[in-house]
Amino acid sequence: MHSSLEICPIVAADDLGIQHFLNIPSKEELGQFFTPVDVAEFMAKLLETPSKKSIQILDPGAGTGILAAASIKELVNRENSKIKEINLILYEIDKTLEPTLNASMTNLADWCSQIKVKLTFEIRFEDFILARGSLLQDQPFFGERVELFDVVISNPPYFKISKDDPRAIACSSIVHGQPNIYALFMGVSASLLGENGQFLFITPRSFASGQYFKTFRDYLMGKIRLKRIHQFASRKDTFARDQVLQENIIFYGKMGESQVSDKIQISTSNGRSDLNSAKIFETHLSDIFIDPVQRMIALPRDKKDLDLLNIFKKWTNSIEKMGLKISTGPVVPFRATEFLQKTKDNKSCPLLWIQHVAGMKVIFPLENFRKQQWFSSVEESKKLLVKNQNMILMRRFSPKEDFRRLTVAPLRKELFSDEYLGLENHLNYIYRPNGKFDEFELLGLTGFLSSKVFDSYFRITNGNTQVSATEIKSVRLPETAQISEIGRMLKSLKEWDYSSVDAIVEEVLRL
Repeated sequence: MHSSLEICPIVAADDLGIQHFLNIPSKEELGQFFTPVDVAEFMAKLLETPSKKSIQILDPGAGTGILAAASIKELVNRENSKIKEINLILYEIDKTLEPTLNASMTNLADWCSQIKVKLTFEIRFEDFILARGSLLQDQPFFGERVELFDVVISNPPYFKISKDDPRAIACSSIVHGQPNIYALFMGVSASLLGENGQFLFITPRSFASGQYFKTFRDYLMGKIRLKRIHQFASRKDTFARDQVLQENIIFYGKMGESQVSDKIQISTSNGRSDLNSAKIFETHLSDIFIDPVQRMIALPRDKKDLDLLNIFKKWTNSIEKMGLKISTGPVVPFRATEFLQKTKDNKSCPLLWIQHVAGMKVIFPLENFRKQQWFSSVEESKKLLVKNQNMILMRRFSPKEDFRRLTVAPLRKELFSDEYLGLENHLNYIYRPNGKFDEFELLGLTGFLSSKVFDSYFRITNGNTQVSATEIKSVRLPETAQISEIGRMLKSLKEWDYSSVDAIVEEVLRL
């Protein structure tokens, strides 16, 4: 095989894609992030070699064709390949890509012909979800041709759509609220797989956890037997050219193999530069489903992470079992402008924002803080206020790059003399609705949620930047007596720091 033939179809697609990237400013608005060549080649290697001579391939969000070119090059170049004919269907909504995509696929077809493989391709410049979404309802449009594919590959667009969007309505059986478009691509694509069809996607990790995606996970896991997950430790390195900050994973599975094997392979690289030396280990599917009912998928990196998951699985305590509740701060500032105050008076109470919650401590008021730190405590605003009591404040957003994904702090009632407090909507708070939140429990739970042990667990099970109150409520906790013991030991410290908290938590839990 000549080296020029080996690189020609992929490099051509990438070169054309770079030209499009430089000339067309609408890429981000369409959620387009073109697949880098090294990522496309890595993904292609995950595909199994089809046993057929003629195969059907679908790319529902083709872009410049890089992923299609890499996949076809990989499959036909294998020594055990029997492929002599490929029918490739590509969907792309961006009409400006027509000359780019057509040129790269023509180049790919020419390359295939030189190695005696017939490639026919059809580019459909239409919305994939609207064109095929009816299949999720098991009610194809009248006269619609239902094509089934041997391989579906995709780097779908990423952006949220409204619940009234025609695409969300078309996929209402698997999503609700304001879904992200990538999940719709995954769901519709899964419905188009033939027997033993292969499913290969690179997407954000967010679908793997949370109540929001539960119906989608039920559908997808019912169709696909998951065989391989690759995770990128860095948010910034995967699509560096496009400045994408999502936490991405590569997801590979097959249709109709639910009884074949319970094994899954999980690999990890920091980003693109170390893809070929990615760490990989094998485990059971049951090990990574942290909640069989919710079908939430954990992403451990090694056996040490698996051991930590098993520790949490054995615990039976929870926030609810402790008689506690977690809620979200009720003050949405732009909807309550008449109650916001820059200075304190005899009718105001503190208004706490996300910036007031530092690691394990509340700092109020903040100097040189541009936002209003006081809230009018009058009859009309009472429904937006929270009774001053012992509680744990939690930032609702947690960048992966932070030292600890969860930033929490204990708020003792005596910190403020006010009867009520204002809590801004970017905060969650844990409190005891009936009775007093015992101080040792308050400090102990704060310490546990701040610890390296919980941080490691949270990183394995949650890839979102937003901290969901629902997910925190479902987390399994150590026994209340152990939490209280952590709190008792923390209270004896003159000053908290993460290293001392970690040492106490590991000592009490015997980790």
